[in-house]
Amino acid sequence: MKRNKIVIYGIGSFAEYVSYILSNDGEYDVVSLCVEAGVTVDKHRKYQDLPIFSFENIEEYFSPVEYQFFIAVGNNWIRERIFNASKCKGYSLISYVSKKAITYENLECGENVFISEGSTIQPFVSIGNNTIIISSSIGHHSLIGNNVLLSCSYLAGNVSIGDNSFLGLNSMVKQNTMIGSNNIIGMGCNVTKNTGNDEVYSVKTTSKRNISAKDFINKYLS
Repeated sequence: MKRNKIVIYGIGSFAEYVSYILSNDGEYDVVSLCVEAGVTVDKHRKYQDLPIFSFENIEEYFSPVEYQFFIAVGNNWIRERIFNASKCKGYSLISYVSKKAITYENLECGENVFISEGSTIQPFVSIGNNTIIISSSIGHHSLIGNNVLLSCSYLAGNVSIGDNSFLGLNSMVKQNTMIGSNNIIGMGCNVTKNTGNDEVYSVKTTSKRNISAKDFINKYLS
C-alpha cells in the first residue's frame, strides 16, 4: 500500500505525539518536521530522528505536488496563522481520525483536523478546519468551529463551539448550548448557558486539606 508522505509543522511534544501516531497508522510516512525561523530547536533532542526544515522555504524541499501537510500546534491562533500560510504555499492539509475513535459515516470534517484515540463522536456532527479533538465526547447534531481545541471535554447534543475556542480537561457543556468564539473554558468547568465572544471561564483550584493522609484514612475510611 502506498503511504502518503507528510510534512509536520511543529517540534513540541504534541508534534512528536502526532508524528508517532501518523507513522504507526499504516497510511502515512512522516518525512520531516518544520518550524518558523527563530524557533529554538533543542540540539539534544532527537525528534524521532526526523530532519527539521525552515517553514519559510519548506516548499523548496518538499513540493506541495508530492507532499501533504499537517500542523501539530496546540495554540489555536498560531495554528490558524500557519494553516493560512500553508494554504498559500499550495499544500493540501490532511485530516486524521483515529481507528480507535468512535465515529459515524456522516461525520463532516474540514482540513487539518485531528481526532485522537478515545474520542466518541455521535452522528450528525460537523467539525470545521484546523480543529484538534483529544479524547473528547461530542454529542449528536453538534457544530465545532474552525481552529478549536477540545482536550478531554464532554459536549452534550446540539452544542455549538465558536471559532478559536479552547475547552480544557474534563470541561462539560450542556445540551443546546452555544459557546462563543475565542472562548477559554478551563479545566473542570460546567457550562450550562450560552457564552459570548472572547470570554474566559475557570473554577477554583483543588484545595489542600489541613490533615495528613494517614489521619484522614483513620478518621474517615477505617
